[in-house]
Amino acid sequence: MFDRRWLLLLTVGFAAVVLLGQLARWDHLAEERKQIAASVFKPQRVEKLADDRIVDAFIALPLEPRLSSVGWDHAILSVDLSVGSGDTERQLWSDVADLVRLSFGQLSNVRQLLIRVFAENGDGKKTLLFSAVTRASDWQSLTLSDVQAPEDGSAPKWTARLDSAWTASGERWRRNFANS
Repeated sequence: MFDRRWLLLLTVGFAAVVLLGQLARWDHLAEERKQIAASVFKPQRVEKLADDRIVDAFIALPLEPRLSSVGWDHAILSVDLSVGSGDTERQLWSDVADLVRLSFGQLSNVRQLLIRVFAENGDGKKTLLFSAVTRASDWQSLTLSDVQAPEDGSAPKWTARLDSAWTASGERWRRNFANS
């Protein structure tokens, strides 16, 4: 007759074989769950901006300074950026170029873009450095792929199409990079 130990060993062995056979299935199910979760958070390509599509429009932008706020009202897009102590003027121009290409290249219903750039102090206060206003009609004669930040960090030629102003604090911020 069978000893109880042999019966236990046979039962455990059978259970191990069944479980090992199911590993491939579990791996497949886990992979499916990951794909479903990834597809839920995959940004959609936005061609017309609306209140419920703002996040989808901005999620893919590699903005260096922090995005502080975005507003959308009657075809006017307003964007506030905050720069930190380590951010450079080249990063700023790169972000402005990204915003222009998004607003007037990818999105078809933005008529005007308002940009403000702030410096954040350690105590949470914000100081306005730069502001710019531009319209879609300002960019019709220029290929938007040419809107890039120069490698040396200087103001790009295309900034003449921006109605922009630097504050006194902004000019000091720019000089810090020119002197370094």
